[in-house]
Amino acid sequence: PENRSSFFANGLTLGGQKCSVIQDFLLQDGEFTMDLRTKSTGGAPTFNISVTMTAKMLVRLMGNEGVHGGLINKKCYEMASHLRRSQY
Repeated sequence: PENRSSFFANGLTLGGQKCSVIQDFLLQDGEFTMDLRTKSTGGAPTFNISVTMTAKMLVRLMGNEGVHGGLINKKCYEMASHLRRSQY
């Protein structure tokens, strides 16, 4: 597997938004999730993001301000699990 440790040190950019990586299980069988938090610019609020992988797509879910990352992760995982069961 490729070295993904630089994601934790440098973060990543998703849709033009700089993000910090909270946890990365995107390539781990049975998990397929990556949890991110947007980086604040100029004191703007930050948001939790969860990305989940299916065979054909990435599902990205971003919470509103103040929504706990665990809730976003659970919803995103459930949505992707449904898509995987439906062969997506």
